Amino acid sequence: MGKPNPGRMNRFAIDVLDAAGREAEKEPIQPSPAVRLALAWLSFSGVAEGWQVERFWTCLTKPPGTHGMDPYCRTRDVQIYLNRWKIVAKGEWQR
Repeated sequence: MGKPNPGRMNRFAIDVLDAAGREAEKEPIQPSPAVRLALAWLSFSGVAEGWQVERFWTCLTKPPGTHGMDPYCRTRDVQIYLNRWKIVAKGEWQR
């Protein structure tokens, strides 16, 4: 493994969060230190905005509401944030 740089760290963070999102599809998860660190890194590096981090955290850790579309919306929201962060971080990945 080479020396860490912002682009690699962004990629690692997004990979961790992608795995957590898949794990949380059916029910909320207990976030690991890796998830916490990944979210903190993306926020610190400017890839993710604070409100996005908070919403993503909620999607991972809180059960969906009782409305029939809530589970779908929760999974969709996780994917929307991950896709956005991949786009924002892409320039860093190419360095």
